[in-house]
Amino acid sequence: MRQLGSRPAWPYEGVADIMRRRVRLILSILPVMLFAQPGNPAPAGTEGHAPESLQILVREATCAEASATSAAKLKATSLRDALSSSTAARTIFYVSPDGKDSWSGLLPTANQQGDDGPFASIERARDAAREKGGPNIIALGEGDYYLTQPITFDARDTGLILTARCSEVPVLHGGPRVGNWARQSDGSWTAPLTLPPEQGVGDLFVNRIRQTRARFPNAPADGDPRKGWLFAAKCEPAIDMREGNTRFCFHAGDVPDVGDASGLVVNIVGGYQPGSQWGNDTLPVVSIDGAGRTIYTKGTGYFFTAEGSRYFLTGAKGLLDAPGEWWHDLAAGQLRYIPIDQSFPDSVVVAGVLPTFLKLDGASGMVVSGLEIRDGAPEGSGKFYTETRGFGAIRIEHADGVKILGNNIENVGVGIHVTESKDALIAGNVIANVAGNGIYVGTNYGTFGKSDGARILSNHIHDIGKIYIETAGVWFQAADNVRIADNLIENTAQFGISGGSLWGSNDAVYDAVIERNVVRNANQQTADGGAIKMMGEQADSLNSTIRSNVVTGTGYLMNRPDGTFWPPGYENTSEWPTPISWAIYTDGKASGIRIEGNSLSGNVSAIGINGGWSNLVTGNVITGGSGAAFRVDDGTGRGWHPPWAQPNRIENNVVSIDSSNGLAAYVHAPDHGPGYVQFARNRYIGNLTNKSFRLAPRVMRFGEFGSLSDLQKVGADTGSIVAPAR
Repeated sequence: MRQLGSRPAWPYEGVADIMRRRVRLILSILPVMLFAQPGNPAPAGTEGHAPESLQILVREATCAEASATSAAKLKATSLRDALSSSTAARTIFYVSPDGKDSWSGLLPTANQQGDDGPFASIERARDAAREKGGPNIIALGEGDYYLTQPITFDARDTGLILTARCSEVPVLHGGPRVGNWARQSDGSWTAPLTLPPEQGVGDLFVNRIRQTRARFPNAPADGDPRKGWLFAAKCEPAIDMREGNTRFCFHAGDVPDVGDASGLVVNIVGGYQPGSQWGNDTLPVVSIDGAGRTIYTKGTGYFFTAEGSRYFLTGAKGLLDAPGEWWHDLAAGQLRYIPIDQSFPDSVVVAGVLPTFLKLDGASGMVVSGLEIRDGAPEGSGKFYTETRGFGAIRIEHADGVKILGNNIENVGVGIHVTESKDALIAGNVIANVAGNGIYVGTNYGTFGKSDGARILSNHIHDIGKIYIETAGVWFQAADNVRIADNLIENTAQFGISGGSLWGSNDAVYDAVIERNVVRNANQQTADGGAIKMMGEQADSLNSTIRSNVVTGTGYLMNRPDGTFWPPGYENTSEWPTPISWAIYTDGKASGIRIEGNSLSGNVSAIGINGGWSNLVTGNVITGGSGAAFRVDDGTGRGWHPPWAQPNRIENNVVSIDSSNGLAAYVHAPDHGPGYVQFARNRYIGNLTNKSFRLAPRVMRFGEFGSLSDLQKVGADTGSIVAPAR
């Protein structure tokens, strides 16, 4: 086990209609999330709203001209402090795409004389608010704002509210609109696009839909994630594992002659050995040795490749050959695109050049509300150039008490990034179709300042990790007292929610609460991942809780070295490497976690413990799994047995065994023995056999395998029963 460092875009229809339709859908699937399960009462002050229903309330209560009535509705929820507590009168500075920066910005629309009205740019409004001093509001009007540089706020902007006008939807685009298209004889279209040397086109969007950078093999038209790959060959002569950091080998005939390879990048999924596909990277190609069938890359200090790593090539002019593909000639200042249909000349085309739209650096207490932020560059995850946590469409750094409320964020690199900033409130946002993480809360490597007290509440986060699969809907580290609650998270490449330390005490997490979230279809792209994960590399008790969550459809994607794929839902604990997938799991010595009252249905493995001690798994309901209900492994904690350690306890759970092999629990703890985990008072129903429990060391009737009574005879279970199916 290895720990780790589409839906279509919205159509052009009324935002209110979209909201109403989505609210109806969400309300139909969230009743379990919104109400505590029996025996697990919800704490006072919890949300009584589905994510996008709350988003509407947030928009109404935080828009520029919000009425006392709408603000009161928000105060009736646990987001009552979402508005600034200041009672001082606020000056509103208005911004509109039809405004002028030479005007006063004090009018929402132009006056009859046409000599005064709103500003044209957010920067001008920011500067005016600074000149005015005191608490102020920047109110954005309806329309499109095409940004070419990030807008930065600092300590001078403390307490500023950046919001929408009521009933209006300002849309911030992460790059220029591209026009002056000309049709070429080969059916492609070209347009002039000259950018500063430090910028490039990260993504191209046509009518709000991300297009495909020229690639080989072409992206599958049906979106099947098992198609469109090449597979690395075994190098002859063999190379050292760590040489896979900077080169890999290919099969004869796989790699085309791309001509000019400038800009060529390999997007590759792999790991340390054949079949271990827990992460990916985008690696610029240095050279291709056709005779030696070797691709040399710039590599990283972290990621490795091996036989069977799956990959595709992208970014070279010679790969441009399919509808929906594009390529930008930076030197010539020209963009080339092959349209999908004949309506292209009337389309809105945006070149995504900005990974960060709004940067809040030291701007404590700012509020950003009611904006649509979309169509940016994909940087922000992945490990090359490795500012892996260095971007975010909204980036917050050294700014405490910031509130990000009721925004729509789509087609960007990372949705919201918080680093070394305390008491952030991120609530009621929709974050969708992002290249990397949906929300990141944490630290900068090297300084390790913390982001304690974050609250991530009632967001709808979906289609995460569209380019970088080693990502999560919500990723947090170096953040104590985090609360992640009432979020709907769907369709993630690897994790739904991932938290805890990767580097030890520097980024440790304590007292986290993850509750009442719905996580659907996590881990759709990796061979080792899951829906909710907690790490504990600092090797002490996290004192954290994962409770009353609903998790369904957690899967995996794993190919064999020959390029064939394991079937969906497959689990065989007797082979390695093999797909690994959990609904909820602890990893990397994570200890002292309470996993309680969760509903887990239709996943592979349900609950896993890897390496830690003193974890309690209780009161969970597990149904419809294709793998073991419980997997416990001492792998990441082998040889580690601190004096405070108590056995992991799995008790009072209700488990339906639906897999054909009837495996209920797999314990692999050869270093610590059966005392590493204790089962008690669980109720099992379904397809149990005399080999439903597997325990290493081999102490049961069939060596590693046995029945529930065999597990009890060796002292690993007390009081559990096999109940007849109803």
